[in-house]
Amino acid sequence: MMQALKPEQLISWAQRARPGEDVAYFTGDRPSEALRLTARDLHAQGLVAVTTKRAGAGFRYIAQRLEAPRPSQLRARARFNPGQFTRRADGGKCTTRAVLRLLTRAAIRGDACPTNAELARALGLKDAVAASYRVRRLVREGKIRVEEPSPTERRVVTIVATGKSTVRGAL
Repeated sequence: MMQALKPEQLISWAQRARPGEDVAYFTGDRPSEALRLTARDLHAQGLVAVTTKRAGAGFRYIAQRLEAPRPSQLRARARFNPGQFTRRADGGKCTTRAVLRLLTRAAIRGDACPTNAELARALGLKDAVAASYRVRRLVREGKIRVEEPSPTERRVVTIVATGKSTVRGAL
């Protein structure tokens, strides 16, 4: 047997209930999405504490009215993130530009091209694969050209904007 309050009824109860009062807002296997979201929102606002208890083959979902929102919940409300991502002003290409800067510096100095592992270490990237991705991205954008002379030598990178190249070197 399933019993459920409507989301509006749960909100109304939370507004008029005294601290310490509780209500079983759903009895059964699982409340509806709308009812779960309503209970979660009331909990996030610090108005209720929610819990479940076994009731025969299902569960009793219980909300208990709290005295006032806890300070941590007030702080959480102040920094609420609606769950929307915002793009960086630079389009997320900050680390790609940093890789280009390191490659340009090596070309200007006449150094050998850094390996992917060296690039990753210098820029704090996760691993050599992350650095490799950014180098391939620079090639795709037409900012650099890459020659792979042999498996035992370092690649030679040419910066398209300046025409400068890194020198060959052994691995």
